[in-house]
Amino acid sequence: MIAIALMLAGAIPPKAMIGEDVARAQWDMAENRAQCAPLALLYDGGMKGKARRAEFGGGWAVAFDLPDLRSAYGFAGPGIIGMDGEADAAQRARLKKQWPHMRDLPALRGFAGYGLVGAEPYPAADPQGKGQESLAYMRVAGQRCTYNVWSRVSRRHLETLLDNLRLQD
Repeated sequence: MIAIALMLAGAIPPKAMIGEDVARAQWDMAENRAQCAPLALLYDGGMKGKARRAEFGGGWAVAFDLPDLRSAYGFAGPGIIGMDGEADAAQRARLKKQWPHMRDLPALRGFAGYGLVGAEPYPAADPQGKGQESLAYMRVAGQRCTYNVWSRVSRRHLETLLDNLRLQD
């Protein structure tokens, strides 16, 4: 409790968010920076991947590598497409129709549609998608892009990322 009070008073600097330096550097050079603010993670599910830049045409991205898995997880603000300008209600309806799962993201006042790459459901034999390519399309209030978030770890890991992403100041 004391540490929180000291941090709020400015006596202790806040801990850096995961991937924020890479995201900010990529975002600074991105074509879509006016419509797609940079993100970072409060918590990455304990994976402790090494953040690096990743390519997303017209946008920015951060990929995290694990010792045995390149691009194990990450997030991106990809280039803007025409439908990104639609209102949040239209985006929610589109993602709900496209993806097998939906998740509200109260901390971002947003939502995400997700499943396996290709907007596929998780198979009955592996509902947690362990080692498979989970992908989410995410909408954040006030932004005009559809963010991508991925995990090749598991469905639960992707959900952890979604719940822990935050806009950078």
